[in-house]
Amino acid sequence: MYIDHIEIENFRTFRKSKISFCHADRDFEKAGEPDSKEEKMPRPRLPNLNLLLANNGHGKTSLLRAIALAALGPTVRHSGIYPYRLIRREAGQKVPKPAVLKAYFHTHPQDHTPSAKIESCIEIMPRGDLELLEWAGPDAIAAAWQSAFSDSSDAFFMVGYAATRRVSKSNRPEQIGKSSVRAARVMGLFEEDYTLRPLNTWLPRYMASKQLKGRYVQVVNLLGRLLGRHAWDFTGRQDEAGEYLYGKKGAEVPFPALSDGYRAFLGWLGDLLYHVCETCPSGKKLVENRGIVMVDEIDLHLHPKWQMTVLQTLAKELPNIQFIVTSHSPLIVGALEWMNIILMKPGTKQSSIARRIEWAVHGLDADQILLTDFFGLASTRAPGKKRALKELSLKARDGDTEAAKQILQAMSSGMEGLK
Repeated sequence: MYIDHIEIENFRTFRKSKISFCHADRDFEKAGEPDSKEEKMPRPRLPNLNLLLANNGHGKTSLLRAIALAALGPTVRHSGIYPYRLIRREAGQKVPKPAVLKAYFHTHPQDHTPSAKIESCIEIMPRGDLELLEWAGPDAIAAAWQSAFSDSSDAFFMVGYAATRRVSKSNRPEQIGKSSVRAARVMGLFEEDYTLRPLNTWLPRYMASKQLKGRYVQVVNLLGRLLGRHAWDFTGRQDEAGEYLYGKKGAEVPFPALSDGYRAFLGWLGDLLYHVCETCPSGKKLVENRGIVMVDEIDLHLHPKWQMTVLQTLAKELPNIQFIVTSHSPLIVGALEWMNIILMKPGTKQSSIARRIEWAVHGLDADQILLTDFFGLASTRAPGKKRALKELSLKARDGDTEAAKQILQAMSSGMEGLK
């Protein structure tokens, strides 16, 4: 299952907005035709990537939540997700209007649906101080979601990771409770204390089982390719406490002793590989599993060198996954094309509007990107240095040759000449 587009109304910062997404099966050539609900644009080099870009408070995380709720279909009412302040409230409004999420998905054989397209319509109803999730689609559409009611089904695969993601200890308690398995996979987007499943709580079972040994080998190989040259190598060995060891130049370090950057990336990656293994159809390779993966703040704690390659690596090693991620990093933006980027801009009454802007941003350096409409900065210089340069410019314009020399010196030496 991939999401084609979503229509959002009265949801958090969105008054009314329509957002379309890239995915591996999208027909970019036909998108935008009169009978199509998708916008027309060229096919990007990495068609399974979507980057949500915006200033703080303009709806990146809210959009991830909207997608998660819509992708649960008619099971959303029994998901165990308790909405909090998802309905938009405007000044002077006595009774807030319901929020409406209407999404259109592209399905696959593993989704066990009768057609290649499926719709979802969710309403969030205000009830006093509470908000209630309701399925608002007709019964005919609900029938196509039947496999979503089975926790053991590999249909409608979707996982979501919040910016506050953290990995639990090895004796991780089950957190599913009254929620469905599918809802549990996106629960972190709605509950900050939700923890992830580390590798050492599930991978040893795959290694020990003859039936699962093949998938264990696939996980290890895939993990190595996803980590690449940036991180410690996964050794496959465990210490006395059961923690997996990571090696580099003869040294071995258990997972809890790794730096924040490695643990942040390996934490959600280990959890994702678990869900990929559990939902991959029988007889298929792990990289053939299809679905939606959402990651808030994909660059969390990552070194700039790693930020420049992380999305390309994910897209190429998991080509059948539709990634929808958020970031504030210009290095992340520079690795993509404008078709991959969805920008949230301010609208009326403190709302947000999602759109794409046709700007050839791929390959630009960080300073150049920060000066584009994607970030909208007038300058990347520190305020004090900027003022000093302006003062020198005014003096040079009045004929001060010494000021002109200082400007040239500052421009050629990275502003060191400005005191």
